[in-house]
Amino acid sequence: MVKYWAALDELEWLVVMRLFELSKIAMSGTGYKLRQQISKALQRRSETICNTISRYNTQAAALNPLHPPISWKDIAEYSFLGEFDLLRHSRADVRDNDWAKPAFRQATVKFFKLQCAHEELKRVSVEACHLQTFIHDEEAHVAKITDELLTSDHLLAAELKRQHRSRHAINELHLHCLDQIARHPQYVGSCGVGIRLKNTSIPDEVSIEEGQISEADMNRAEQVKLQPAGNLSSHS
Repeated sequence: MVKYWAALDELEWLVVMRLFELSKIAMSGTGYKLRQQISKALQRRSETICNTISRYNTQAAALNPLHPPISWKDIAEYSFLGEFDLLRHSRADVRDNDWAKPAFRQATVKFFKLQCAHEELKRVSVEACHLQTFIHDEEAHVAKITDELLTSDHLLAAELKRQHRSRHAINELHLHCLDQIARHPQYVGSCGVGIRLKNTSIPDEVSIEEGQISEADMNRAEQVKLQPAGNLSSHS
């Protein structure tokens, strides 16, 4: 019986390691070299698992009553750790535990997904404010530089306006999307233009209190909402 438990423990350990490696190789962000290393490790582990299966079946056949044999096909069908059921043959029957029941496992997965969704909502609020602040500061900076150039170099000012026209159209689309996000009933973050931490000395003519949306930005967002997409390139 001791040899049977030893063979079972080794088989369970090898199969669990194989499942973790399979999940790692399928994970996004895993590099090519790491995937190659994991693939080679899986090949070596598969050979070891086959040898351990033979030892396990030998010990299982000597028990009274007999324990069902295990084949490599049974092991290869496991793709997720939640499908691994060799633990039901271990020293303690774990099938009555809550974590061994599919409904509890699915509820746990959904709970953690919900927690991640809450964190993503907070991040959306931060990124939306950052983007709107960046667009506001960029438009104000370009407008200021253009006005200064009008008194010194009309040609350069005209070229700057022409170059900024496409950028301005893209900013209008972003502002329109940010406005839709702010109007979403599930959005709980702050909406509006903030003040950059690295540039707190904003001129009075372009400064705005945190948490407010400038009237110009609101007007541009409404224009984008009513204007066909093909006319955005000519909007200034």
